[in-house]
Amino acid sequence: MAAEHQDTIVDTLTLRFAGREEDGSDLHELRASHVADVLHGLTGIAEDFDDAGVFHRDGPGATEILVRPAERGSFLLEVVRVASDNWATITAVGGAAGVPSLATVIWWATRSARAEVKDFDKLDNGNVKVVWQDDTAQEIPAKAWAELQKRDRRRKKQLRQIMRPLEDSRVAELDVSGLVQNGDDAPTETYVLRRADYDAVRPDESVEDTQDVFTIEAQMSTINFDDPTKWKVKTKERTRNAELEDKDFLAQVARGLAIRKNDIFELRIREHKVKKNGRTKTSWSVVRVINHRRAAGDNDS
Repeated sequence: MAAEHQDTIVDTLTLRFAGREEDGSDLHELRASHVADVLHGLTGIAEDFDDAGVFHRDGPGATEILVRPAERGSFLLEVVRVASDNWATITAVGGAAGVPSLATVIWWATRSARAEVKDFDKLDNGNVKVVWQDDTAQEIPAKAWAELQKRDRRRKKQLRQIMRPLEDSRVAELDVSGLVQNGDDAPTETYVLRRADYDAVRPDESVEDTQDVFTIEAQMSTINFDDPTKWKVKTKERTRNAELEDKDFLAQVARGLAIRKNDIFELRIREHKVKKNGRTKTSWSVVRVINHRRAAGDNDS
């Protein structure tokens, strides 16, 4: 979609995927699904950092990502980030000064995903000086630094999408260059990403699966006569959905066992935890109802 005449190009990003075809000739085509991922990743990371205020100081800049026709040679994508007509107002008050390019943001995101931070300091100019494990340092705007600390899994997914063609054995590297059009003497940012960078931003798919069995006192917060998987157990610490596996107890309930709201049950619980991608899912199963009694002072019939 072409930009309307009032839109202003504020940022250009060139992605050049270099490599060899199977016959030894220069790379000249990519898989369509890979290119689609590149554009999805670029759009996502640009929107996140735009919403965080990284690309403007007095915005929002209402920016949009557009793609220009490719030139011949290797496989080259030229991407432009355009802003609506309020960009002129933003730049007039100095909003574009020191604004990073999209290429720079991708580099920061890739670096933060690959390397641990050794130290960082907030500077008087409002930026953050970040020292990486290899003792190299970068000065990053505070808003960009704050955004880099968020959405780790989502950020890695975006970077993986942008670098997806590197999954193809024909593609050896991705040359990135970018420039802020309205910046004050902004230099062109250039760097190369390779398959090691692509592998490094793979989201952690490791799964930890653990079980624990323990005895606890609880109340039956919810009783489901039709579905034993939809009971609810209330302890002093929490209320949790649970599956009733004690067939003898379920048979007693079916025969009319009276259960009062405040009855105290001694339960044998099996707790199942699955930790994946930093998130833990916990489920409870009531293996056995050891006994139950009326709560002290409970005179309900």
